[in-house]
Amino acid sequence: MWICVTMATCQIVSQDLADMNPLLFNDRALKGPGVIARVTPTGTQYVASVVAAAFSSHFADIKPPKERKDHQLTSAPTVTLRRLMLETLQLDKQLVSTTTSDGLLRIAVRNISVSTSAVLTGELRGIKLQDSVTFRTPSLRLDVAIRITKNGGGNPALKMETCKITTQGIKLITKPMDPRNGKSLADAIANDANSIFSDMICSKIDHIVTNRVNQRFALLSSRISLEDSKNFDIVKIIMQAEERMKRLVRQNRLRSNQTIRRNVHAHNARRVSRDPVRGKRQMDEDKFHLILNSFNFSRADSLMLDYSMITSPSLTSRGIELQTSGEVFQSGHVTPFGAGPIFLPRVPNPSQMLQIVVSDFVPNALMFHGHRIKLFDTRIDWTTPQFGPVMRTTCDLSTGSLFCIGDLFPALREMLPDRNIAFVFTTLKAPAVIVQPEEKGGIHFSLLGLIRLVSDRNEPIGEMEIRIEALMKMKLTPKSVKGKVTIEEIQFTSRSPRILLQEELDDAGFLSREILQRMVNDILRQGIPIPIHPLFKLVKPKLTLMSRSLLLETNFLLNEHIIAQLTAETLVA
Repeated sequence: MWICVTMATCQIVSQDLADMNPLLFNDRALKGPGVIARVTPTGTQYVASVVAAAFSSHFADIKPPKERKDHQLTSAPTVTLRRLMLETLQLDKQLVSTTTSDGLLRIAVRNISVSTSAVLTGELRGIKLQDSVTFRTPSLRLDVAIRITKNGGGNPALKMETCKITTQGIKLITKPMDPRNGKSLADAIANDANSIFSDMICSKIDHIVTNRVNQRFALLSSRISLEDSKNFDIVKIIMQAEERMKRLVRQNRLRSNQTIRRNVHAHNARRVSRDPVRGKRQMDEDKFHLILNSFNFSRADSLMLDYSMITSPSLTSRGIELQTSGEVFQSGHVTPFGAGPIFLPRVPNPSQMLQIVVSDFVPNALMFHGHRIKLFDTRIDWTTPQFGPVMRTTCDLSTGSLFCIGDLFPALREMLPDRNIAFVFTTLKAPAVIVQPEEKGGIHFSLLGLIRLVSDRNEPIGEMEIRIEALMKMKLTPKSVKGKVTIEEIQFTSRSPRILLQEELDDAGFLSREILQRMVNDILRQGIPIPIHPLFKLVKPKLTLMSRSLLLETNFLLNEHIIAQLTAETLVA
């Protein structure tokens, strides 16, 4: 068995080496993150303002289990505020400020307008109280410190570390009462206002963070298919996962009840949970498979994007910095090379919200696994737009083109005159890119492939290897980096020397440059996905080439509707 396992492992490693581009052989021992990102202080403040506005819209419907409903007034201990309820909470996003240091995100919100109702009970100066009251403040200040870590799935996890409320006076609205009592009660409530509002507001914030945001992020997989990443509906995914989780809980509850009934009937309580560790492990596995199923990971040949955090974020004066995998991979297969050291600029760009450094490991992983599943296989034939008339062995004015494939390969034209020809391309090794700064040559692209020639009768004609070395220009879109190559060197090697003469192939390189450039650019037309969380939409990203990496500096938009959904009690698709 050990020999079989060893041989199988060696076979896999050998196949990986056969598929790898030689340019990446020295990257096999590298283990760094594929992406590092920094949300700058400008971006952090924008995110906090959007999230604060979302929180404020849901305060009324939040009912934390530990929320205090009653409050005994400190300076009037015979009086109690009962059935305390936060009626309204309004804030201005422009009055939200943030700082990051010591691993904490500190958020301050000024001039929050708050209205609270309660019932006054007790006795004051011999007068029994049973009055409904409302008290308001237009100038409440909220200071919250949030610690950001990563959960088991590599998604963000938030924890409220501190919460402080400061008020600057209140206005009491009540039915007419003894003037002395009215002033005394107003002063007593104002004296306790910070404590009263802290009990109500801070518990609600903690409830939203713990029982809504964190629970929903826990249901998200940090790995999604490239196809799904184009139109990733985070709300729909979470709703499906929540429904499956509820179904699993109901099934577990039903199985538990059935087990109890069997145990009572058999008078054998020792049969219940004989192995609690195994039971817990099985339930954890059920949850794991539940989440996987909700993301439709069943397609064995699909390519996945892993945007999971490798470590917990770093929060400093530079902003929030994250290291993520960024790996594009084929389900069930590993990438046999890794990412080398990459670095963010030392100083944040104050005009940009987000800085992202993407290792060339990301496109190389995409192309490695794309090669494994034949993603880059393509065909150019007589029906291909713009190139159709060229894909013939014989051409003249009657065919619509004065130049064709037969002019490149005279021996082929003599053997098969007046025929349509198809080029069927496949990669022999994974293509690769090596990124360097512009002054050191920019982006180098390398490809080794095989072109099979097939006739219009589907007859195999011959084969030739093709090696291309090219320079690549990058174009950014909000979701991907798209490359366009300019071929620097082409080399053909005949595998069918009787039909495809090597001397003809040597002469064909220059003449076929345009056709081959189109073929390579077709390989790259889908682009390299920018591995950032689907909640972000990039705005006018700027690209700078660095050593073995790309620096993207950009502003971004958060989907405020989705943010509001994530903090709401009930999701709506």
